[in-house]
Amino acid sequence: MSASVKLSDETIESARQQAQIFQRTLGGQVDYWAKIGRLAEMYPGLTFDYLQKLMRENRLQHLTNPSIPTKQFNAIKLKTAGYRFDREDANAR
Repeated sequence: MSASVKLSDETIESARQQAQIFQRTLGGQVDYWAKIGRLAEMYPGLTFDYLQKLMRENRLQHLTNPSIPTKQFNAIKLKTAGYRFDREDANAR
């Protein structure tokens, strides 16, 4: 399935540059960024290098398997320094 999305000129240019370096298509680069970003948000405790290694080795099944419960972070607290997720409170709810 494909869909058209609106991206900033800056994002398109950056994706073009990275796609050329890593020998990907423009769409392939944006897709890669979306996948790694989604995983980083789902598993904030894993490093970028580790996520890349899992993607290269095609070992993401155990991370994306729906039978493995993932923590839901529902609570957002307003702090003086700005918004942030409070994981302790989110997990307690």
